Amino acid sequence: MKKIVSFALLFCLLLSASLAHGEEAPTMLDQSELAGVSTHYLLYDRDFYESPDEHPGTVVKMKYTTNMYDKAYKKYLNVYLPYGYDENGTERYPVIYFYHGRGCNPDTLIGNEATKNAFDHMISSGIVRPFILVTPTYYYGRGTNYDSEKFVQEFRQEIMPLVEGTYRTYAETADEAGFQASRDYRAISGFSMGSMVTWSLFGSMLDVSAYFLPFSGASADLETMHGILDHYDGNFFIYMASGGPEDGAFEAAPAWPAPSLRTACSATAPTSKPIISSMWRPIISTRI
Repeated sequence: MKKIVSFALLFCLLLSASLAHGEEAPTMLDQSELAGVSTHYLLYDRDFYESPDEHPGTVVKMKYTTNMYDKAYKKYLNVYLPYGYDENGTERYPVIYFYHGRGCNPDTLIGNEATKNAFDHMISSGIVRPFILVTPTYYYGRGTNYDSEKFVQEFRQEIMPLVEGTYRTYAETADEAGFQASRDYRAISGFSMGSMVTWSLFGSMLDVSAYFLPFSGASADLETMHGILDHYDGNFFIYMASGGPEDGAFEAAPAWPAPSLRTACSATAPTSKPIISSMWRPIISTRI
């Protein structure tokens, strides 16, 4: 549980901070620059993060039917809305899509009270700006059926229009044009198997998402990355992490930078041996 919450903190910290509501923020351990982006290392204070917040967000379950497979399947996803979200308001919010690990479901992350409390506190204390978090599943039918190619279609044609046509993200229209125009305010993330799903979506979602945040899972190989980048010349940001040598994903992390890719920076974390690879075209990597 602590690992999942820690990764949740990491990807939320990539969103820029807004004004605080008066809470005292946790202790800053260090601040480094990865690819020109400020990276914050905060002390994980369980008493601070996991206690109920005075300004709690809400979680909404959305049901839908997917028609992208051999037959229609009923599914659902969860949407976390920050405190103060007003259905009749005009404020727009960045959106994060987070994919669970193997054998889990849309409730695994946001259904945990401590995790939701952590999101609430990060927003209330001004560590991050208010955001919308979506937890779908890549499975369909009974069990753990997953089709990576068809799931791209489900994500683009069913999940995104459903969520962003209902809630105010930066997409002014819930269609391809609206998603492409708002790509700088959208992130795709996942943990373990969800990390692999994030990597599988990378090449197909670059036009509608600028941020990819895979945690503790296998990554794309260099040949695949080169194949994608040969056909894409826009900006993007990848932030990946594992929990150190005891994490099974540690050795699976890519050996970037390769000789054919430019490298520009390094960083040191004060905590014990995580991997953080940060890529912002040109690709940059740090192993610490």
